[in-house]
Amino acid sequence: MATTIKMPQLGESVTEGTIERWLVSEGDTVEQYDPLFEVVTDKVNAEVPAEIGGTVTKILIPDGETVAVGTAVAEIDADGAGAAAADAPAAEAAPAPAEPAAEAPQAESDAAAPAVPAEGNPAEPAPVAEGETPAAASVADDGSAEMEQGPTASAAPEPPATPAPAPTATPAPSPGSADADGAARMTPAVRRLVREHGIDIAALQGSGAGGRVTRDDVLAFIEKGAAAPAAAGEPAAPQAAEASPTTPAEPAAPAPAATPAPAPTPPAIPAPSGGDTELPLSQMRKAIARRMTQVKQTVPHAYTVVEVDMTNVVKWREANNMAFKAREGASLSYVAVVVKAVTETLRKHPTLNSQFADDKIILKQAMNIGIAVAVDNGLIVPVLHDADQLSISGVNARIRDISSRAHAGKLRLDELQGGTFTVNNTGWFGSVSSMPIINAPEVAILSMEAIVKRPRVMEIEGSDVIAIRHMMNMTCSFDHRVLDGAQVGFFLADVRKFLEEWDANTPIG
Repeated sequence: MATTIKMPQLGESVTEGTIERWLVSEGDTVEQYDPLFEVVTDKVNAEVPAEIGGTVTKILIPDGETVAVGTAVAEIDADGAGAAAADAPAAEAAPAPAEPAAEAPQAESDAAAPAVPAEGNPAEPAPVAEGETPAAASVADDGSAEMEQGPTASAAPEPPATPAPAPTATPAPSPGSADADGAARMTPAVRRLVREHGIDIAALQGSGAGGRVTRDDVLAFIEKGAAAPAAAGEPAAPQAAEASPTTPAEPAAPAPAATPAPAPTPPAIPAPSGGDTELPLSQMRKAIARRMTQVKQTVPHAYTVVEVDMTNVVKWREANNMAFKAREGASLSYVAVVVKAVTETLRKHPTLNSQFADDKIILKQAMNIGIAVAVDNGLIVPVLHDADQLSISGVNARIRDISSRAHAGKLRLDELQGGTFTVNNTGWFGSVSSMPIINAPEVAILSMEAIVKRPRVMEIEGSDVIAIRHMMNMTCSFDHRVLDGAQVGFFLADVRKFLEEWDANTPIG
């Protein structure tokens, strides 16, 4: 029996994925959990394993194609009956053409009927002739019912033999049904983006599953300048006023002035000149570009930076690192220390461990800390699930493990999902200040910068002295829809206090 392999859900806000390349071919035999293909999304780059063992009978989606979550991408035959299963649908489909043939006379007789029903209200089913039902259904399936009705009405060469409905019943774009369908196929974030740009939902064509409108559809619509139909109608009000200047009610027309201006088009890119090299974007780079653009356009970022004296932490690490390395085979990371400080502090500031969901904030119970990992072709964020339940040694071991497997492309799907807060170590390459982009739907990300020796004024026994200390900057980017500067400031102050008061006897675990 053939089992259908579908594009998996690779994150809470991920709606589609790109098959970067297949690792198997049709006819190959695979074991359960063997990797089938590499998938790239705006958050994930991972291998998708086989749900069952068997023979790969069909590959439905080729390399490089982007499909919605839940789309069938392959079939695996677990018991060798793949050929029979493949022939069965063809045999069952053979008698199917007989049904349209039976309906053909009725459709032909109806073809001579006047096309007046297309002029009427599409919500009234009676005038739409029985023989036209199959055609109308097929048109509605691809979301173009209204577009098909328009030409049908205009193509009628003779006046109808039956009384035509009153002209007032003719709906122009049928906004009610389009709005209802569009709204049903949009996430709250996409609906908000549509409202912000003043886009008519009826004008959008959805590319997602079942005709769902995705954020990419809206952004593409804006880039084409198609978001300006409302703006194009602005001159209509002044023209009407000129046509009937004596009408006293006309001064109320300036309402369309509130229509938002169309999105500015990006500057033209000059053609490559001599010596230039064009590098095509990888699937991961495309996903990162798309995701970062979406987040920056929809999430209002704000930033807070604090300076942390890491001297006590540095001394503690120097005192314990040799024994730890001998026991664990790896050095003790400062990232593990900062993650421990973050999880302890998030207990007192739960709003930073949350997600924004359009009309509500979801406070997350688990503390799943994402760790940004730079790989050869981009950036991924594997997740330490329940990081608050781990010791410093446990956090250190998990970070080493997921980092090494991230570079090898061996992360499991569950290790790339469910993050609630992200820690980014930009200091490993010497950065002292950065402004990270939030990993939405999370509401905050913390960047730890390089630890450097700097002079610091300190008060010792009532006197100010200048001392050389190990200093580190921390930057927190936060979603201003959920958090304000004071909340983030108090959170960072507590993280700083936790690190600056680090006890030399703190157990590693």
